[in-house]
Amino acid sequence: MSKRLGAAALVAGVLAAAGCSPKAPPPSAPTPTINASMTEVMAPNAQTIWDTTTRAFNDKGDGLDAAKLTDKDWAQLEQAAKAMSAQASVLAQAEHLTVVGPGEHIMGEDASHEGVKKTWDAASPTQVQALIDGDRAHFAERARNLANSMDRLAKAAGARDVGTVYQVSSNLDEDCDSCHQPFWGTDEPPPPGGAAH
Repeated sequence: MSKRLGAAALVAGVLAAAGCSPKAPPPSAPTPTINASMTEVMAPNAQTIWDTTTRAFNDKGDGLDAAKLTDKDWAQLEQAAKAMSAQASVLAQAEHLTVVGPGEHIMGEDASHEGVKKTWDAASPTQVQALIDGDRAHFAERARNLANSMDRLAKAAGARDVGTVYQVSSNLDEDCDSCHQPFWGTDEPPPPGGAAH
């Protein structure tokens, strides 16, 4: 028994000396802030999708004309959708989300106020953080839905399926708003008479 233990210790020592000891997995990359995700990934890629599909509307405006989409357009649609899907998946799976990091500011925060955010108020990072932390499961669900939509768009663009590209891109604004409204606010105007506080 002692010989076996001694031999095992010797082997372990040799492996360690040779640099073969088990290595700890590398630390995972930090999750980007919500603000960085929106401004650096979501917004520019969504704009690419909207701009590209708008240029390809058919004469009736109720669909896309594949003849108006170039090879570059198809590639840009696929790449933009993949980037948005990947980022949405990161946000859906993150254990903790931070709205802003040091030195980051969200659009409109100068017009925000303290306290609970109302539907049409400009939001502060603190308010958005509280809304997300208060319903993390809903946020993850919205992010997964966006990721799934963008997966569909990427596949459709790769297959040059103009019908599906039109359908998914036409719903992109609603996909975005389904997360903006409960957690950030809405770009819809307030009701007549203004929003009550």
